[in-house]
Amino acid sequence: MKKSVLVTGGSGAIGEAICRLFAEEGYFVGVHCRSGREKARRLAEELGGLALSFDVSDESEVAEGIRTFAAAAGGLDVLVNNAGVALPVKTFLDATEEEFDRVFSVDVKGVFFAMKHAVPFMLEKGGSVVNVSSVWGLCGGSCEAVYSAAKAAVVGLTKAAAKEVSSRKVRINCVAPGYIDTPMNGWMSAEERRSLEEEIPLSRAGSPEEVARAVFFLAAQADYVTGTTLNVSGGFVI
Repeated sequence: MKKSVLVTGGSGAIGEAICRLFAEEGYFVGVHCRSGREKARRLAEELGGLALSFDVSDESEVAEGIRTFAAAAGGLDVLVNNAGVALPVKTFLDATEEEFDRVFSVDVKGVFFAMKHAVPFMLEKGGSVVNVSSVWGLCGGSCEAVYSAAKAAVVGLTKAAAKEVSSRKVRINCVAPGYIDTPMNGWMSAEERRSLEEEIPLSRAGSPEEVARAVFFLAAQADYVTGTTLNVSGGFVI
């Protein structure tokens, strides 16, 4: 039977790249979305996988979605927590309580709920979880304080959870992408893009495919690595 992977936020740019790479490597892929249902359906159909739609901030929906996928796949080998939201760029002084709660509900609770309900499927034979954080979770981003705090929480959650289940052969790691060329960064002007790229030692934006390869490495190849965060930022944060 094929190994299986569930990718939350699988209909986004980075999520799609992750789904495609795992499919190329022979995995049965669960393409999760919240709102991009048609895109998720088409991608899952192309990859021979399964599309799922649920709210990662709702524990009951997460539990049901994971059970549905595990039943269809005959188990669950890898979970990639890629779903996330961010606020418009603004200072923490301007952020509202509602915005704070929304970001933490998706970016932190979503990761927590998915791990809580996916890892039990891995305890008998082992498995792997990769959480997607951000370089802002490592160093903080000006005018992105709430997002930075949420992504820092993902790093801490990864480390603690890894310690709890490592004896059961379940590895939990994290990737922290930097500036990646995705539609999420479409609001930036050409001048702003050039200015940011000048700050990156590799002098360019990263691609979704490069993040996907880092995720796959941690999920399927780094057998002696757990509780770590892989910085995928072109040297932007060292």
